[in-house]
Amino acid sequence: MTPELLMLLAGATLIVNGRTGQALIAYIVLAATASAILLPASLSTPTAVVLFSVSVILKVGLAPIGLRWFLRANPTADDLSPSMSAPVRLLLVIVMAIAAKSISQDPALAAVPMLGTAVFTLLCGIGMLMVHRNLLAHVIGLLVLGTGIELAGAMLAPGLPAAFELGATFDVLVATFIGLALVRAIATHNPLLDVDALRRLRG
Repeated sequence: MTPELLMLLAGATLIVNGRTGQALIAYIVLAATASAILLPASLSTPTAVVLFSVSVILKVGLAPIGLRWFLRANPTADDLSPSMSAPVRLLLVIVMAIAAKSISQDPALAAVPMLGTAVFTLLCGIGMLMVHRNLLAHVIGLLVLGTGIELAGAMLAPGLPAAFELGATFDVLVATFIGLALVRAIATHNPLLDVDALRRLRG
């Protein structure tokens, strides 16, 4: 199975699946595959290797562990509460895949490797934010967006310094644990962790 197909299946799982635990596994597959794709470009210097290693540990290790810990403490959070039916979500994935393919075939961008995969990953992150009402889905969506941005940046501008990757990773990690803290507080009052509850509180 090629990395592109693996990321396509993982991205589709994020949107179509309705369970947070399975979406988290799909995110880990997505992030790990993206890291494997970026690995050869990160072996240029010892500093780049260290920064890349720290980035992978944060994205594929610490962030998922934090989310998994929260799920074990709050089993009701395993329901992503999708706002669309499964067939509609599947159709959305197909539309996103076609859109990503079309962008990658643009004559001005045709020479960029794996651009379609990067665009599809970005669209999956946005889709997580739009389709699912569970706040944990939004946290995972932000993580997927970070992975897509990193992959797209590496494809479009391969000369970017490795420090940029590490800074982006720290931003994602901080956002993840801030999100977990907020979700923990909201869970005390609303075990369903539904985004609609926040809208009702806003009035």
